[in-house]
Amino acid sequence: MKRRESPPLYLITGIVLGLLCGLALSYWVFPVRYTDTQPSTLSESQKAVYRGLVGRTYLYEADAQRAFSRLNLLGDTDMGAEMVVQAQQMLANGGDATAARGLALLASLLTQPGQQITPLAAVSEAATATIAPLTPTTVVGTATKVNPTNTPFATFTPRPTPTARPTQAAPYALVSTKEICKGADTPNLLKIYVLDTSGNGIPGVEIDISKQDGNYFSFFTGFYPEIDPGYADYLMVPQETYQIRVGESGDLTGDLTPAQCTDSAGKSYWGGLELRFKQK
Repeated sequence: MKRRESPPLYLITGIVLGLLCGLALSYWVFPVRYTDTQPSTLSESQKAVYRGLVGRTYLYEADAQRAFSRLNLLGDTDMGAEMVVQAQQMLANGGDATAARGLALLASLLTQPGQQITPLAAVSEAATATIAPLTPTTVVGTATKVNPTNTPFATFTPRPTPTARPTQAAPYALVSTKEICKGADTPNLLKIYVLDTSGNGIPGVEIDISKQDGNYFSFFTGFYPEIDPGYADYLMVPQETYQIRVGESGDLTGDLTPAQCTDSAGKSYWGGLELRFKQK
């Protein structure tokens, strides 16, 4: 019986070295480069960047059709949910608030497609156009013979100081406050509804909430279009005091605390609050 001979060691070593060299060449020397690919092939982190750019661009272009055409390229199963989740994460992590607002507005358009916004570029141009240019005034005088005297140093006439513009009035007023007592197992939510003069919800309105320790948090309406386009909520902590500002130039509310509720057995528990703000 003949003994089976094993392959020479140098052959195995050559195969291993060849594989290692091939991997090194493919990863570092000649890596694969993707060009003109579909956004659906991006990684999740890159999709989030793409989605945020679409939300920011929408605020400047106000072109919903173009924005949704760009978002469709991502191939999301639930486009609205993806935008809402990303917008909430951006605000919670101190990310781009402008992009988060754009995503919130786009999410609300899925349930109320008739809404329109004014592009930010148009707002900036309108504000710039209100500044009147200064008109130079020509002063004509007659020549007067002056005896030679010591000429003093020239003095400068102070320019008029600009007049401060009046601050904008609070665009939203608190019209109702209601305690929510639905059981001890219900989250202590601060539910906020922002409505226009006709009573319809307004998405994309900024809400600032501040606490006793000086910390504050900003979020927007429109993250839950299935509830109401002007709806937003915040989870309150028992015995904590809050103040709310709705809109960029709104007034702070008074101190707000979770509702103190009592169940049928006479046991106390913490509840929530519902605030409704209406456009003036």
